[in-house]
Amino acid sequence: MTELYLVRHGETEWNRAGLWQGLADSPLTENGIEQARSLGARFAEEDILFDAIYTSDLGRCQHTCKLLVEPLDQLDDIQIETGLRERALGHLQGLTFEEIQTQHPIDAELHASGDPHFAPAGGESWADTFARSCKTLRDIARRHDGQRVLAVSHGGVVGMALRDALGINLLPPRRFQLPNTALNIFRYADHNWSLQTWGDTAHLTNVTCLDEVVK
Repeated sequence: MTELYLVRHGETEWNRAGLWQGLADSPLTENGIEQARSLGARFAEEDILFDAIYTSDLGRCQHTCKLLVEPLDQLDDIQIETGLRERALGHLQGLTFEEIQTQHPIDAELHASGDPHFAPAGGESWADTFARSCKTLRDIARRHDGQRVLAVSHGGVVGMALRDALGINLLPPRRFQLPNTALNIFRYADHNWSLQTWGDTAHLTNVTCLDEVVK
C-alpha cells in the first residue's frame, strides 16, 4: 500500500487576478507563501516525513514544494516530475474567462459545455490531462509500495486524481473544492485508489484561500 499526500501549489499572482495559467507560470503571492509554510509547519509538528517527494516542473509547484519540505530537512529529496504539470491551455493562457468569452467565444462555449475532448489551440483536453496525470500518479504509487509519498501539483491534476479514485467521469461539472495547499491523502493498493482525506485546510487558520480552478 502506498500513501500519497497530494497537494495543490500555493496561491499565485495569476490565481488572485483570475487568469488561466496552464503551463504559463506566475509567482506565489505572499499569501501563497504563507499557505505553504503553514502546511510545512504542520508536517513538522506532526512528525510527518516522506520516503519520496515529487513536484511538477512549473515554478509555482517547485517553490511550494521547497517551502513544504524545508522544515523536514528534505530539500535534497525533491524530484521533478513533468507528468504532474497542469493542463496545457494553449492560446487561452494568461486570459481571464471574460477575456476568453470576448476574444475566443467558440473556445468559451466549448469549455462551458463540459466537453472533455475540447482542446484549445496549442493545449490539451481534459481527457488528455486525465490520462497523463492519472498514469503518472499510478506509476509513482507502484514505484513506492509500502511508502509515504508527497506530490505537489496543480488544481486540474488534483481534481483528476479525485475523479480517478471515486470513479467520477469527466462529464459532470466539479462539485468539490480545490483550495491552494489543502491536504489530500490517497492510498493505493491492489491497483486501486482509496480516498482518506480531502480538502483538509486545518493549517490555514490565519490564511485565506481561493478556489478558482476552471473545472
